[in-house]
Amino acid sequence: MNKDFHVGILDFETYLPETMITAEELSKQVNIPPEILRTKMGINSKHIGGPEDHPGMMATKASKALLERTKINPKEIDMILYAGETYAEYTCWTVAIKIQNEIGADNAYAWDLSFRCAGTPLALKVAKDMMYADDTLNTVLIAGGNANAYLIDLEDPNQSNMFDMSPGGFALILKRDYMENEVLGSGIITEHIFCDDAVGKWGGTLNPITDEIGQDPEKLKKARLLHMEDPARTKQNLGVYSLPAFTGAVRLALKASNLNQRDIDFIGITHIAPKAHYIIMNQLGIDREKTVYLADDGHCGHVDQFLAVKYGLERGLVKDGSVCALLGAGTGYGFACSLVRWGKSK
Repeated sequence: MNKDFHVGILDFETYLPETMITAEELSKQVNIPPEILRTKMGINSKHIGGPEDHPGMMATKASKALLERTKINPKEIDMILYAGETYAEYTCWTVAIKIQNEIGADNAYAWDLSFRCAGTPLALKVAKDMMYADDTLNTVLIAGGNANAYLIDLEDPNQSNMFDMSPGGFALILKRDYMENEVLGSGIITEHIFCDDAVGKWGGTLNPITDEIGQDPEKLKKARLLHMEDPARTKQNLGVYSLPAFTGAVRLALKASNLNQRDIDFIGITHIAPKAHYIIMNQLGIDREKTVYLADDGHCGHVDQFLAVKYGLERGLVKDGSVCALLGAGTGYGFACSLVRWGKSK
């Protein structure tokens, strides 16, 4: 890529529902002791969505707040990229076009990117690459929302690794030739062995919800929630494949940025168990204090990376010139990392 080409993040916004549930309250629902939720699963508390907290709605809320703060005229936006969950308000629906309508971005075109909870780092790469290829793209809005928490069966212990799911939304604005918060290189890895492991099995074209299912309350309940094909196999394979994929995505992003592991000043990782979070950092040689673990928010899907950056800025961990690794993973499984040099470029 042309070394004189730069894309920077003008600003970003996160949206999280105000209602919270504590580890003690969640414990009663999932039959797991609070101390296990806190220490082993990294859940002190998490957000609970309300009637207006759906993916497109939350992404729109974040977008409107961001536009108000930055004073960006929506008509300046050239493209809207929805990097959020496709389990959204409706099926066969383009969320980005709804956001476009809600904010009045009349001169943009809008489309959706699907990569589960690894979507935000991938969206940064895709948008930057598109801006490089198309010089009419000067201002790009990336927005996303995630409500997969509503799919989790809290009565199924096989889904315990997803009990941390929490709804949320985010938005950010990319600008061409903006010399702050520069988007650097990215690394993407997909491990296809997991392709069918966690799916919304019913309601698609292969397994429609039939009248028979609809008339059975228990079957209908299960049909509306996530399905784990072989939980034991998934757990075993995650133990083998996830760590190399997490660290591999970071190393690919570093290579694409002409940087080394020692150059990382801060890492924002999608919410996973604390033990795994810090093993990833240890494998990459990143000091433990160069992160914010999202124990008080849970796994907010596509929001996690920028939520970590927000806290990092508030706590003085992210400073001018800090190289931030934004690392995500989503079922399928996909792993993605994009690097951002925060603050003004030197």
